[in-house]
Amino acid sequence: MKLVLKWSLLALLVYGIFLVAKLPAVQVISRVDLGKDIKISGVTGTIWEGNLQQVVVKGIPLNDVDWSLSFLPLLLGKAEAVISAGNIRDLEQISIDGVVTVSNQRIQADNLVAYVPTEFVISALPLPIPVEANGRFKVQLNALDYTKSCQVIEGTGQWLNASFTGPQDVINLGNFNADLSCLDENVIVDVKEPNSFGLSAKVTLPANMKFKVNGRFKPDASLPKEVHQAASFFGKPDSNGYYPVKL
Repeated sequence: MKLVLKWSLLALLVYGIFLVAKLPAVQVISRVDLGKDIKISGVTGTIWEGNLQQVVVKGIPLNDVDWSLSFLPLLLGKAEAVISAGNIRDLEQISIDGVVTVSNQRIQADNLVAYVPTEFVISALPLPIPVEANGRFKVQLNALDYTKSCQVIEGTGQWLNASFTGPQDVINLGNFNADLSCLDENVIVDVKEPNSFGLSAKVTLPANMKFKVNGRFKPDASLPKEVHQAASFFGKPDSNGYYPVKL
């Protein structure tokens, strides 16, 4: 009798493990309240390894999201997953690749790389004049620790193949580079020269996303006349020919 009970319990344990291992992701995600700003479609695979055809966050789409969830961190109350999304070769898509850990409203990341089309970023900025910009932003995070505010950020940002569409033609600006860090629980984006726009600026991003920009720029003499004319919308240049940037 004891032997039968032992094997029965073992069989139930194996069956339970099998059910958990094969638990469909759609069964779990369909029961999670994602809020009105997040929409998902095309859920396939298991909760451990799966795919989302598309995730839309506040109108911004993220396509072909793959994940691989680790088991051991769950024992410590953490969800750690290797995530990849989008197509890095498609200039119009957001792409992400890295390791993300979520626990108790805390987000951590290691060696995460993201590419974001310029249009998604420019559309969120309160610029004084309409701007049609092109290129992609690249964000490389060596370390990230974010709870309700920024705790740790170590990484870099780049605006690759930056350009503007002017009245006559496309104006190429090359690349812009920035360092990413935390200061007083705010995300700091520190843009530095050299670049063709002569831009140096610090962008402060608090938790409420009411960002501030403080910097200056001096368009290179080789840039078209309309660029220098548009610069006047930012105010008068200083004695060194730099225009202020304060948003």
